[in-house]
Amino acid sequence: SVPRLAEFKPQELSITVWAFATAGVMAPELFDAVAAAALPRLGEFDSQNVANTAWSFACAGCLVLDRIATLFDRVIELFSTFEAIDLSQLYQFWLLMSIEHPDLCQVEPQLQERLRRAYTKTTPRPSRLQRDVSAVLCRLGWTHEFEYVTEEGIS
Repeated sequence: SVPRLAEFKPQELSITVWAFATAGVMAPELFDAVAAAALPRLGEFDSQNVANTAWSFACAGCLVLDRIATLFDRVIELFSTFEAIDLSQLYQFWLLMSIEHPDLCQVEPQLQERLRRAYTKTTPRPSRLQRDVSAVLCRLGWTHEFEYVTEEGIS
């Protein structure tokens, strides 16, 4: 239950929101409760916990400014410790942040490039929704490109 979230370890908090975001389940109350439990303890979160949490909040569209500012500060603190998969997740977080809160996400160009490179090196994993929509379009006889990749490498 939500009141027990304060007892969760950082990995348990991050994997909880990661699971909901990965499954595409929108649970704003849960994300709010996890943010309330996690943010005061963000210093305990390792790079993987931070990357999973940032990505999950971006996927869920839960970018409440005061909460995200704290998370973004932790991302910058840990930047040199992230693995390639973490950087790929953080690129997605940074993209949304740069749209939603451009004043907050001032990242040096070389760090932006490092995030982008990590993201573009990963193989796109289309969602179930994308596969379902593509299947319907095919049944309707609508020729389309299944996975469009921009010049920037974003799919």
